[in-house]
Amino acid sequence: MTVFVLRHYLISHDLGKVVVLNIGERRNERSNESLSTKGPLDYLRKVIRFARQGYIIHLETNGHNLKSWLSALICMLAGYLNGRQTIIAFGSGSLPLYLRQVSGWKKLVVRGVVRGAGIIVVRNKDMVHALEGFGDKPRIEVVPGFMGLHGRQVGPPPKTVEQFCKTHEPVLGATVNLSPEYGVPLVLQATEQMQKRYPKLGLILIGIGSEAENHLPELALDRDHVLLAGQLAPDVTLSVVKRFSVFLRPTYFEGDSLSVREALALGVPVVASDTGSRPDGIGLFKVGDCADLCRQLDLVLEQGNSATRPNAPAQLEEGSALRMVDLYRKLQRQVQG
Repeated sequence: MTVFVLRHYLISHDLGKVVVLNIGERRNERSNESLSTKGPLDYLRKVIRFARQGYIIHLETNGHNLKSWLSALICMLAGYLNGRQTIIAFGSGSLPLYLRQVSGWKKLVVRGVVRGAGIIVVRNKDMVHALEGFGDKPRIEVVPGFMGLHGRQVGPPPKTVEQFCKTHEPVLGATVNLSPEYGVPLVLQATEQMQKRYPKLGLILIGIGSEAENHLPELALDRDHVLLAGQLAPDVTLSVVKRFSVFLRPTYFEGDSLSVREALALGVPVVASDTGSRPDGIGLFKVGDCADLCRQLDLVLEQGNSATRPNAPAQLEEGSALRMVDLYRKLQRQVQG
């Protein structure tokens, strides 16, 4: 979504030609919005080709596995063909843990990327500190991955969600998966506790469906109050989040959450774990602490409901797209100067 929105912003503001190279799991699919890749060699050839043509190379990757760093290495090396106009953006909060464990030749790969890239972009200060040991004053910028809502559409919500919202009030919600760091059991525990004060309270979990029932025994206690919405299209997700009384983000660690910033941009109150990488204007609770989570929910719910929500500040709706444009121009000035 970071790439989708940034591409739309650049094109709609006539800021240059934009080519998206798809290197994800669906890289073989044809699209009018991106070029497909057939494997590592094809990826290498295309990155080199665009670098020779003078394109700025901007990679969005996680930074918490070897494949990510090898992809970054390719972009960094190609950058020597365009005057080091390269931006390597790492988005995963697990990056510091990975770098503490890296050794041998893999450590050389990391050091080469950090020293050779034009600009390294990360999501929080912990990631900055983790990278600083791999380069002599590397050029590192902290930029949230949320690029705004440019080009995003709000589609109609599923009928199951509409019906659920009619019979539950307030409605809490979160975007999750079954990985432990997403804190789903914690949210279910908090939901059970909050029902003592709000008997009609409901919880909508986006990203997991009925398959989660085999992995979460806690669901048996709250099934009437919990809707597993499953995987939703991005436009549908926005419409569902807009119906939340509170958006929850109970993760145990994180780089920077796009979903938190999307909720804020939509004017939805947010309660999130205090991972040290949260934007202003949200309720924070101690990581993994159910009692503290419930306290923050009480505070937010007492402040009002969706009918009294303030409009999102303009800077939240704008996101970081303009900041990225500034970094592109900075790289261009270095080459021209």
